Amino acid sequence: MNEVNIEGQTIKSTNFSKQSLENHDYTGCAFDNCDFSECILRRAKFTSCTFTSCNLSLVKLDNCRFQDIKFIECKLVGAEFFRCVKTFFSASFKNCLIQYCNFSDLNMKNGIFSGSKLKESHFTNTCLNGADFSDVDLSGTVFHNCDLSKADFSSATQYNIDPLTNKMKKAKFSLPEAVGLLRSFDVTIV
Repeated sequence: MNEVNIEGQTIKSTNFSKQSLENHDYTGCAFDNCDFSECILRRAKFTSCTFTSCNLSLVKLDNCRFQDIKFIECKLVGAEFFRCVKTFFSASFKNCLIQYCNFSDLNMKNGIFSGSKLKESHFTNTCLNGADFSDVDLSGTVFHNCDLSKADFSSATQYNIDPLTNKMKKAKFSLPEAVGLLRSFDVTIV
């Protein structure tokens, strides 16, 4: 498939659902209110792009490159981010619905998830050192063998993090939610 290069464009209200953007290269583009549901992004490259109010549910991300990406008020359901090119992966999420997504094996140091609903998602062997989980609902999200050092969970809710299987040095938590850190110890708090 021929490579398509697009730079500096604003793309509004476009339906990419079930289409293939394989080998497309977007640099400095803004996507506003676009539907990418079930879109094939295999080997696509997105550099310094912003997605606002977009639906990226069930996108196919094999060897997709997300570098310096901002997702704002987007819906991301079933996205397997671990299939992206890991070397360049950098993305922030603000006020997004992120559900059933997999971020395993990624370096998301200083990652931002602020104000998002991050539900039933999976982080295994993920570097989240210094990550910002401000006002994030983490219902059902799993953290296993992650580096959560200096991560900010102080205003996050519904988390269940096992301190025995994650690095948590200098991570920030607040009560009463921090009680969730004790779930793996099978203790009763009265």
